[in-house]
Amino acid sequence: MSRSLRHTILFCVSVVLMWTSVTWAQTEAFGPQRPPQLKVIYPKPDQAIGAFDSTFILGSVTPGSALEINGTPIDVYRTGGFLAYLPIKPGAFQFRLKANYGPFTLTVPITVADPQPIPPDSGVIIRRATVRPVWNRSVRAGDEVEVRFDGTIGCDARYWIIGPRGKAGPFPMTELRRERYSDYGSYRRDALLEDGPPDAAPPLRGRYHGIWRVPDTLTTDSIHVIVELTGPSLKGLRTQRPWPDSLYGPPTPMDTTTVTARELAPGALYPVDNLPPRVVELTDSVQILRMGPRLGYLTIFQPYGVRARWWGSAGPWTIVRLAPGYTAWIETEKTRTLPEGAPLPESYIARLNTEAGDRTVSLRVGTSERLPFKVTIDEDLKHVRILIFGATANTDWIEQDPKDDLIEHITWTQLQQELYEVDLQLSEPVWGYDAHYEDRQFVLTFRRPPVVSHDLDGLVIAVDAGHSADPGAIGPTGLMEKDANLKISWQVREKLKAHGARVVMTRLGDENVPLYDRPAISVAEDVDLFVSVHNNAVPDGVNPYRRNGSSAYYYHPFSRQFAWYMHKRLLEATHLDDYGLTNGNFAVIRPTQYPSVLLECAFIILPNQEEMLRSDDFADRIAAGVVKGIQDFVAARLRP
Repeated sequence: MSRSLRHTILFCVSVVLMWTSVTWAQTEAFGPQRPPQLKVIYPKPDQAIGAFDSTFILGSVTPGSALEINGTPIDVYRTGGFLAYLPIKPGAFQFRLKANYGPFTLTVPITVADPQPIPPDSGVIIRRATVRPVWNRSVRAGDEVEVRFDGTIGCDARYWIIGPRGKAGPFPMTELRRERYSDYGSYRRDALLEDGPPDAAPPLRGRYHGIWRVPDTLTTDSIHVIVELTGPSLKGLRTQRPWPDSLYGPPTPMDTTTVTARELAPGALYPVDNLPPRVVELTDSVQILRMGPRLGYLTIFQPYGVRARWWGSAGPWTIVRLAPGYTAWIETEKTRTLPEGAPLPESYIARLNTEAGDRTVSLRVGTSERLPFKVTIDEDLKHVRILIFGATANTDWIEQDPKDDLIEHITWTQLQQELYEVDLQLSEPVWGYDAHYEDRQFVLTFRRPPVVSHDLDGLVIAVDAGHSADPGAIGPTGLMEKDANLKISWQVREKLKAHGARVVMTRLGDENVPLYDRPAISVAEDVDLFVSVHNNAVPDGVNPYRRNGSSAYYYHPFSRQFAWYMHKRLLEATHLDDYGLTNGNFAVIRPTQYPSVLLECAFIILPNQEEMLRSDDFADRIAAGVVKGIQDFVAARLRP
């Protein structure tokens, strides 16, 4: 055999051995070899993205690949997962991915909303979809109606009111000039909160705004709003949308040096001052009264059958009057309007009394009607106030059960017409409570703290693995949040049982448990504590590398201490950054019967944290942290 042939054979053998060792190493690290791949988890093809200048894209490639997206080199994690935060442009946009292992290319088209104002050289334009009012709504004398639209910057704007007696106006509008977009950085997870921000971020310029005060001379006929925008005419734009004679009267003479755009607001206005009084009854068992459409909560958990005076409507919302100066918004589909002539909801309260049970103390308020109410608890957790709307004091009796050692003092006040307040001073902090009606009598029942004999023996704890049919967030290599949540929750369950607690799981596997069924299960099981397990993501336009980590959320004041201990132990367990301890309005931690917390253990969309979430050791560490947090809280609240 010649020397050159021997060299050739040795070279080939060395190449084969090198390839085998690399393949073995990859198999050891990542499992059996897969065909070369390039996959994008988010965004989906043709997805609509909000008005942002940058957003994130995540997915996976064959481990060891080099990756470029739109010409920018992207770091690929050892599992093949990647997450990039890249600039985007308004309109049709494409992410173009190129991986050198294959080689593979992939294009993901998306549509990006345009946040930019309309420049003058585009002509005089009103963005029709932005014209307000958008809903048909009722109005009363003195109401202030917002009129607005987005359009070409630097023009003159006005609006007209069109009614059965003709046109009124024009009324002036002002162009708002904002220095920056509205900040929705502290985003809300829509899947847990039912709905998102009430409106998109307005443009830097080009939003025109006006206010119309409803006069007291209107009939019950419908009223329409026309908005106008006038600016210099451009070549080819010397036209003007005429006033349709059938609705708006004769056309306005055209000025050839300017051009005017006109749009009819989609929402009509209906005066209701002269309508007979009506009554609304709630048909949902846990209704929420809001400050406005999709806005903050005035009060929560109003029971079935609560009644209030109908005050108006706007699109899918019903407005009720609770007391003079107090109105609230309710989803119309969760109400019914009683027949005309039904008595207006009101009650004279003559008697207050308490009843002590084995684990509860109840306050009974002698109402004769199911009226809206609001319960507030001071930060010291010992001072409780109850507002009852539509009630008037006739209170001569306050009786306390001799066995009641929780409620130390009871007073009442008539704050104003139709607004009655009960003030309670407690001997120990609130653990949880239930506010409801028994027939027509209002009852507020306080839960006494549980009795824990040893370690966690005697506690009933709900463990909620977030999501199910809805998979939640998805990691770069396809790990679904619902699976990561369930893995951690099972570990939590086993450790809590080992410490003597009885554990209630809201789901045991992939069965679909609707959002509101999870707290309902916990209330029915009479749990003492509630822990909801989740893993985090961010919305479009937010850079996940800028801030991430572990976080905890609570809703009621009596849950804050519990959440504080859980947050502290979660950070110790994960060794991740602190993403915060936050008062958050999540549906699963809104019930009042027990302290509750929602944990966001890690950011599943980050490749390294996704890999951690696949690990049994990481789940075990988190579960141990949950148990320690509960032990800390029990020691602080239940033991001397």
